[in-house]
Amino acid sequence: MKTYLVIGAGPGIALATAERFARDGFRIVFAARSGRSIASGVEALRAAGATVEVDTIDAADPQAVAALVRRHAQDLAVLHYNAGVLHYDAAGALQPRTLAQETVGSLDSDLRTNLTSALAAVQAAQAVMAARGEGSILLTGGGFGVEPTPAFINISVAKAGLRAAARALFEPAREQGIHVATVTVSTLVAPGSDKANEVADAFRALHAQPRGEWTWETVVA
Repeated sequence: MKTYLVIGAGPGIALATAERFARDGFRIVFAARSGRSIASGVEALRAAGATVEVDTIDAADPQAVAALVRRHAQDLAVLHYNAGVLHYDAAGALQPRTLAQETVGSLDSDLRTNLTSALAAVQAAQAVMAARGEGSILLTGGGFGVEPTPAFINISVAKAGLRAAARALFEPAREQGIHVATVTVSTLVAPGSDKANEVADAFRALHAQPRGEWTWETVVA
């Protein structure tokens, strides 16, 4: 059974995308700091007959992320890196964070989750997939990576780096039979929303592209 592994599993994009792959018979592996936010989604997938596993990971630890990928290397067909750090207030509202509000420590921690661990995951997955000559590595990008803003400096820089990595790795990975691609999400996505389903469809479509028609980016606005 082919495996879809999503790192940074939450009730929005990750769960919606996992549902798409589960419909096609993929084994689903959710990896997150805690599985509480997706518990009901996991139950629903299992009730529908899907094979689902939940693993614990701190996405701020690139070495642990790489080890996680290697741990699920058998039959790994799709790696989806979806982890990212944004900051919210006590009421759940998104909080801007300018460079002046950041510290060296917060910048380093956010960058490890948003970008460094993504590259570590890609590196580990490439090693596994290259030996088989097939596989997809999918990255959740963001509109701030195209149009950066000083109000969200950490995610702007990280998503720009993630988009650059997807573009830079696309051709050499294709030569190995691996499809590296990103969905640049330029809008807010609520769990269970039509937009979450649209993003999920975009990821599934990228994986399903014939090799001669591979593209490295899809934009959802």
